Amino acid sequence: MKPNRVGRGIGVGMRVASGMLRDRAAHTAQTVRQDAPQYAARGKAAAAGAKRGAKRFGESFWGPFAHVGSVLWLEITGVFFAIFGLFFIQNAWRLHAAWQSGPQHERFLMYAAIAIVFLYFSISSFYRASKKQKRKNQLSQSSK
Repeated sequence: MKPNRVGRGIGVGMRVASGMLRDRAAHTAQTVRQDAPQYAARGKAAAAGAKRGAKRFGESFWGPFAHVGSVLWLEITGVFFAIFGLFFIQNAWRLHAAWQSGPQHERFLMYAAIAIVFLYFSISSFYRASKKQKRKNQLSQSSK
């Protein structure tokens, strides 16, 4: 065999093979372009499903922590309001002898009013925590 002939044979084979490869690539690209809307619709549906699943997972995982955290926050806030209310009640008790008249009259009334406000905040905070807990229990019982 002559080297010139072998080179031509390989060159012709490469040209034919590259032509076939280009034809297949063009056919594949055309098929993908035709099927793209179907794939896009499937992709959007899959993305929406994944989003919905992630949201449900987040609700089922984070929801109980958020609920307990909010109830606990209301109870802790209620305790701090009660501590401040008791502090002002203690100071009002020290001045209770001068509640009608005397130099400490205004101070006594101020301590009593502030104590009432803080005790109201404390009671309302515990009431809201209790109401939130009862609502959660009713929802969990109705879903069973």
